[in-house]
Amino acid sequence: METDRYTVMLVTAGHEGAKSFSVKKSHIRIACFSIIVFAFISLFSFGTSYVYYKDSAKKSQSVNKLISTINLLSQDIDENNIIESKLREKLQGIEETLLEMQDILQKKGIKKELAIGGEFIPADRMSLSYIDYMKNDIDNLFNTMKSTPVGTPLKGKITSDFGYRKDPFKRKTGFHSGIDIDANYGQPIVATADGIVTQASWHSSYGKTVIIKHEDKYETLFGHLSAITVKEGDKVRVGDVIGKAGSTGRSTGTHLHYEVMKDGKRVNPKTFLSLK
Repeated sequence: METDRYTVMLVTAGHEGAKSFSVKKSHIRIACFSIIVFAFISLFSFGTSYVYYKDSAKKSQSVNKLISTINLLSQDIDENNIIESKLREKLQGIEETLLEMQDILQKKGIKKELAIGGEFIPADRMSLSYIDYMKNDIDNLFNTMKSTPVGTPLKGKITSDFGYRKDPFKRKTGFHSGIDIDANYGQPIVATADGIVTQASWHSSYGKTVIIKHEDKYETLFGHLSAITVKEGDKVRVGDVIGKAGSTGRSTGTHLHYEVMKDGKRVNPKTFLSLK
């Protein structure tokens, strides 16, 4: 007769006696089934976790790469924006300097538009170094323009040139150290360059005289004035009124005697009246 139990005999090493116990077959089947199910669930869970982990790792790497790319693009955009902003700022500075130069030319009595030309260079090919180089050249030209006595101290016709001429008083040939410019009495006389007033007083046969010292060892002299509107030590700029036309000193009528000196030697002022 079949039994629904298994009998298990346990025999000790000392043969002191055998012990036995019985287990139902159904219990053994349940235990085996439970072990198999547990093992299957464990393997499935491990496999699922592994696949999920691999997927997550790949996604994480992709996300990190995307974030890294976005950061690099953002840095490039920021750098380009900074460069573009600096270029725009420097170009604006150059434009302002050119406008100031044009204003100075007008104050010097020179009717000339600043010419602009050269190769066309697209904005995306321009570099800060090129702009700096160009700005440096323009700044040097600007400073030279301000400090060099180029231009006219007043509007008027030249009545006597630089060099040898017949003296109006002695009727003998003598050297004329400047040029005479016809003027109306009291007509404003302006400085032709930035500088410092070294004399503003009566000066021998020149009458009331103003002398201005400029950079690059230039000096200008304005003689026969009716009035002086500056004093020694004053800093003057291009276009500043330094006196008024008159006929003081050794003079036959209202005019301006104008001299230009370089390194202490008188040069022909006529060559400084324009940019020709």
